[in-house]
Order: sequence, then C-alpha cells, then structure tokens
Amino acid sequence: MKKLINLLRSRNLISPAGVNARTISSYSLSKFVDLSVEIENIIKESHQPINHSLFTHSASLGLGGSSLECGSVRCRLERINKLARFALMYSDKVVISSFFAGYKNISKEDSLNTALQNFYNDLIVLLEIRGALSSGLIQFFSPETNICFTCQAEMFLGKQAASRFSKSYKVLQDEFLNNMNVTCEKFHDIYGFICTGPYPYFDHSSVYTSDNIHSEICNRPRILKNIENGKPASISKTLIKKLELHQNYAHGVATNAIYGLSTSKCLNTNFLTENELHINLLNSLQPDKEIVYKNITALNHLTSIVPFVADVDLNNLIKLRKRQKEAFLIYRKALNQAIGEFVKYSGTFTENDAKLLYSDVIAPSIASLDQKVKKAKKDLISKPVRSLTGVVGAISFGLLTGIIPTDISAIASAIGLAKFGSDFIKDTMATGDQEEVIKEHQYYFLWKVRQKAS
Repeated sequence: MKKLINLLRSRNLISPAGVNARTISSYSLSKFVDLSVEIENIIKESHQPINHSLFTHSASLGLGGSSLECGSVRCRLERINKLARFALMYSDKVVISSFFAGYKNISKEDSLNTALQNFYNDLIVLLEIRGALSSGLIQFFSPETNICFTCQAEMFLGKQAASRFSKSYKVLQDEFLNNMNVTCEKFHDIYGFICTGPYPYFDHSSVYTSDNIHSEICNRPRILKNIENGKPASISKTLIKKLELHQNYAHGVATNAIYGLSTSKCLNTNFLTENELHINLLNSLQPDKEIVYKNITALNHLTSIVPFVADVDLNNLIKLRKRQKEAFLIYRKALNQAIGEFVKYSGTFTENDAKLLYSDVIAPSIASLDQKVKKAKKDLISKPVRSLTGVVGAISFGLLTGIIPTDISAIASAIGLAKFGSDFIKDTMATGDQEEVIKEHQYYFLWKVRQKAS
C-alpha cells in the first residue's frame, strides 16, 4: 500500500499535518472520478496470493473502518484502531474492504459535494492506520459491490447452505423486530427514525433520515401531528414492520457476513469480526465453527488479555514488532496455547476468562521476567572488576533493557574502546547467558510492549 500512500501525498491530499481539505474541495467531478479509478487500480494491482494461515484475516466491514456499517468518523476510527492493534499483536496480515470502491461510479454534479466530504472522512480513517498500511500488515481489497446472498452462499457452500441462509436470515429479521425501539422526529425539514436496542443488535443508536415523511406515517394522523409539532413519536412493532426498518438492519448484518464469507474464501483468509450476529449467521451455513470461533475469541478478548496495548502508540508497536519478529512469534504461540488451555476447561471463553488468563498465567510470567532483568542488572554492578568482555556484555544487556543510549559508537568512545570484535568476546559471561534467557522467554515481546505503555 506504499504506492497508494505515495499517490495521496503527491497529489497533496495528505501530509504529516493531516488531510488537505482545500485540495479535496478543488476537485471537479471528472478529476475526482479519474482519481478514484487510479486509486482502485493501485489497490487491485497490490493484491497478492495469500498462503492460508490461521493468522491471515479478512476483517468485517465495521472493523475495517468502512462507512457502510456506521458513517460516524469517530466510530470508524475507534474500530479501525482496535483492528490495527489486534493485527499488530496477533495477525500476519489483515485485509479490509476498500473505502474508495464506489467513487468511480459517480456521474452527477449534485453528488460530488457529498462524495468529496465522504472522501475526506475516508482519508482521516486511512491516516489512522498509515503505518500498518505502509508495512503491509493491513491491506485494502476491492470486492464486488453487488452481492446476492443466496448465490454467494450456494457458490461457496452448496445449495443446502443457500436454503439454510434463507431461514437464518428470516430469523434474524424477526430478532431485530423484537429487539428494536423506534421513535420518529422532525429535524428542521428532515424526518428521522431513531432506532435503539440491546447489544448485539445495536452498538449505539442510529438514525435513518429522509426529506419526505413516509406514507405509512401519513396514514396515521395522530402520529403525524405529533411529529409535525416537534414531538418525538413512538413507533409500534406493527408500524416498524410496515416500514421494514428491521429488514434494513438484518440486511446490513447479512451483507457484512456474506462479504466476510466471500472474501475469506476468495482470498484464502479467515473472517475476523467482533459481531456475534455475523458469527451466528455464518455458523448456520456451515458445521465447522472452529476457525470462526478462534478468530472472534482472539479479537474480542485480546484487550482483556493484554490490557496495556491501547496505551502504546501504533507506530511504536509497528517498530517493536519489526525489531522483535522472533519474539513476537514465540509470544503468539504461547498466547494461543494459554487460550487453548482455558477454552478446554471452560468450554467457552468470556471476558472474565480472559482477565483470569492474564492474572493467573501471563502476569506472573511477565513478573518473573522482570525479576530476571533485575537480577542481571545487579550482576553487572556487583563485580568490581569487569573485563572488556564484561563491558561488551553490559552494553549489550543495557541495549536490551533500555538503560543506556543506543548509540554504540558514542559509548565506545566514552569508555575508550577502539573497536568491537571477536577479541572482546572470548568468554561466556553470566550476564550474556541471562540476556539470552530473557530474549527467549515466551512473553518477552509482551514485556517489551508493556514497557512502552508505562
């Protein structure tokens, strides 16, 4: 995705200061469409075959920062930030749906202003994960935009799956109908339906707006009068059904789930989501729930297992992972083993289980690692006479723990060493041995992350 970032920079659309609104607002319809086509071509050219792995994911539309699930920039940033941190602590690669797929189809001038505003918001979200995009950890994918649910299910899972999907989709519509509350209000000249309900059906309230009042409302004079007088009107289940609002929400969930199914099959990835409605719908299509379960378990409870990750700057996490690649792989393996043991005994894996896993297994391991570091530091100081080998060992360990500067040439000059080479590394010293033990510790990577959070 470096090519995309470079294109946006070269057109002065983004800079270290942020998104350039003035440049965006200057675009004509034809120029914006041309830019959109160029962006999509870059994204399609960047697609590479993916070797199937438990750690290669395609994210749901919501987690991937798409505006299709929620148009709020704040909400999109929260979700994409959560995804990026998960990816940095767990994944090899995460593929997300392109934000820019529909812009090339704009054909009317009166649609341009809205499109440019949406494009501005898209770039804000893109900048949040710029480092992860440049490193290739997160990658855009341009999916087909016209999805037939039953055709997709039948294509990937067979005819029986299409039939099972239809039944599950109808059940989902009924669940939304029974779990949503709706009021209708007038905002100046705009009419809005405010929809709320319990999790997992609603993360937060959402609003459908229209310039014109719905005909079903017009047929109910008492409700219409209240709305026109500026009073919120409660909408009955019967009227919700006629307005088909429950179907709109079920359609969104199904679109997201089938998108996950189709992209994961097409790209040879595992579908990553935080929404249990997606999981329930997909589990109704196929009997094998293991991979889907592992993905949602790891995502939903990662923050509980690693409570300090949210406090570390994303760019610092990227740098740390690059520097500590082997330590990252050891940590991830240990994390999976620990989760597996908890799941084996509990059957399910809840947030409380995740917190217990951290307090009972991971935290003591990191505390043990802290003790080893403290002991090694004492060993460096306790011996009054140090050989040059000892000095080199001290410098090496100091670099590991962050107790001395990283500019080795300056250190060498300060202590009078002309060179570092085999002449100085003849003997095996206790500190050096301890350093290797620390580096190979299963939670060493996590220990380094925690250091950056403190």
